[in-house]
Amino acid sequence: MADISSNIFESLLKQVEEYSPTVESVEVGFVEEVGDGIARVSGLHNIRFSELVRFSNGAAGIAFNLEKDNVGIIIMGEYDTINEGDEVRPLGRIASVPVGMGLVGRVVNALGEPVDGRGPIAGTEFYNIERIAPGVMQRRNVHRPVQTGIVAIDSMTPIGRGQRQLIIGDRQTGKTALAIDTILNQKGKGLYCIYVAIGKRRGEIARLVALL
Repeated sequence: MADISSNIFESLLKQVEEYSPTVESVEVGFVEEVGDGIARVSGLHNIRFSELVRFSNGAAGIAFNLEKDNVGIIIMGEYDTINEGDEVRPLGRIASVPVGMGLVGRVVNALGEPVDGRGPIAGTEFYNIERIAPGVMQRRNVHRPVQTGIVAIDSMTPIGRGQRQLIIGDRQTGKTALAIDTILNQKGKGLYCIYVAIGKRRGEIARLVALL
């Protein structure tokens, strides 16, 4: 029994002797007002435009309106549990998303965080959300066609890779179905397709993921 007590004492003494405290300076802001996905935060005097922040409930945010006394932050997540007085900490990096082949076949949110339950996205680099697009003269010419698989469209409306094509129509007229059919028709053709869901219910997104 004495040997066990001696070993425990020596182990604790070693940990205490090896412990070296570290001091970290972190700027912390506090929520003054929140509503409709926007929060007014005070105390973040050194924050940059489009810098990411983290609220105390775990939701992320993007600083977009830098004023003298407060900062307007877009809340990228649930804001119902964010209250006046909650802490807000900057993450030290401009709003960016991962890019690379690791994203192929994955489902991510607006910040590039995986939401498909398949673990983190590995082997990628980050690009800022706010970045200047290449000029017209720097872009490759549109010279390769894209077949939608719908005869009426492919026979009358030529579409090329890299070309912007707008699908206009009222609700429930088949705009999403047309886009999904076009994506499915690219299987085995070496064309990477990205579907961006804006304002879609999670149930609809889940059905699209299952289909694709």
